[in-house]
Formats: sequence, C-alpha cells, structure tokens
Amino acid sequence: MSPIEHLNSVAQAHHARLISSAGEVAVYGVRPPSPSGAPVAELILEVSRLADTVIVKEQLPILLPAFCAERHINTDGSFCLYWGEVEPSGITSTEDAEAWWGKVLTFILRQRSAAALRRWPGKADARAHGSTAARFQALAEENATALGPRFLTSLRDNRLRVEKRGPDRIALIRDGRRMFTVLKNEERAMTLRQRCKCDEAESLRLPIASCGNHRRELAELVINLEGWRRSETAFYDYLRSVDQACCGTIDDCPLAKPQKGMT
Repeated sequence: MSPIEHLNSVAQAHHARLISSAGEVAVYGVRPPSPSGAPVAELILEVSRLADTVIVKEQLPILLPAFCAERHINTDGSFCLYWGEVEPSGITSTEDAEAWWGKVLTFILRQRSAAALRRWPGKADARAHGSTAARFQALAEENATALGPRFLTSLRDNRLRVEKRGPDRIALIRDGRRMFTVLKNEERAMTLRQRCKCDEAESLRLPIASCGNHRRELAELVINLEGWRRSETAFYDYLRSVDQACCGTIDDCPLAKPQKGMT
C-alpha cells in the first residue's frame, strides 16, 4: 500500500472524511471536535505523496495563514509536523498512518489555540525555526537532560537565555538572574570553583570542576543556546531579505515590522 492508501484506511477514525483521492494526492475534510463541544469549521487539507511519506497543507489558505513560521506553516503552505533529521516520518503501515493523523489533529487543535491566543501553544515540544537552529536546540536539550529534569524543564519553558558579556564571554541567564559565565573560545565555565548548577547541586554542594562531566555539559549548553539564537536570527533575516511578509496573527513575531512611532 502507498502512504496515501494507508492514510485513507484510517482517516474516518481521525475525524477526517475523504473528499477525493487520485493517485498521489488526496483531499480530506478534517474537523476534530472542540473540547468545549462548540461547533468548529472544517479544514480542507491536500495531502501529496513524497516518496514513503507525505506533505500536507490547507488546500486554499482560508482558515490558516498561507505562511507563518511561528505557527509552523512553511513558505509553501505545508505543515511542519516532524523534525525530519530526528523523527521518522515514513508511512508504511497502519501504525504509521495512525501516528501521522495524530500529529495532524494535534497541529489543528494548536492552530485554533494560536488563532485565539495570538501565540503558539505547546512551545516546550516545538522545534526551532530552520534546520540549523533545530540541531542546536536538540544538542541543548541533551545538555539540559544531563543536568537534571528541572533544568530541562527550565529550557523547555523558555526560562533560559544567553547574554554576551564581552568578546569571549557568554552568560547563562535563568529567570533574569545570571547563573554562570562561559569562556567561549575555551569552551569552559569561567569559574570552575563555583557550585555546580545541576539539579543535585544543593544537596551535593560540589563545585563545577568536581561534579561529574557537568563542566562540559554546562559549557556546551551555553554554546549551543548561543548557536540556536544566532541561527534563528539568521532564519528570520533571510525571510526578510526575500520580502516574506508577516501574517499578523501572532504577537511578538520576529518577522513583524515595527509599528509607526516604534523602534
């Protein structure tokens, strides 16, 4: 069976009705119910085969923007459902089709929330914009995982940021307070005698230099966060350079132009 045939076989169980299917392209009307039970509009999706997987978009941009990086809609209108370099996206079985429809339904529900809230819900499990930024994000998540679940939660809740403190110094900031500073060229914490910042630091009271391999994890975390920040900035700079317009549906979108009288 082809990916389209697998999707057709389980579409009805996922609030999707098949409108048409011709070879490598299928059109579905999809209407996942609202948690409140309120009536919702049907989204018309066009699904096209691409090797052993598919790409999906709203057939015509009526309910969703034609493009919005913040809402994970690519410049060609396709939905960003997977991070291709890490997540398998092939549809070669009923189980794959079930998982794909699950991602689509979650995507649609989040689009409804984004339209109402003017921000993307579920930021904790979203991928960074652009493949380079996403790779830095994955590396930063590995570093944070090694430092403990609370540390990883801080990263996923967007409570961590980096701040340049000179030509070779980058500070890690959590909730507005500096945690420590890394010497970028040497890829190490500036002061190894200070207490480690991992989850167990309070009970162990170990300095960074003596807390397992955390000296490396902390330094790499800061460097990867900085790479993530720079890569996302470059991503939006590119979109501006090709005159890609902001759709205006998300507050604080990096692509949005400043309003008159603002800088």
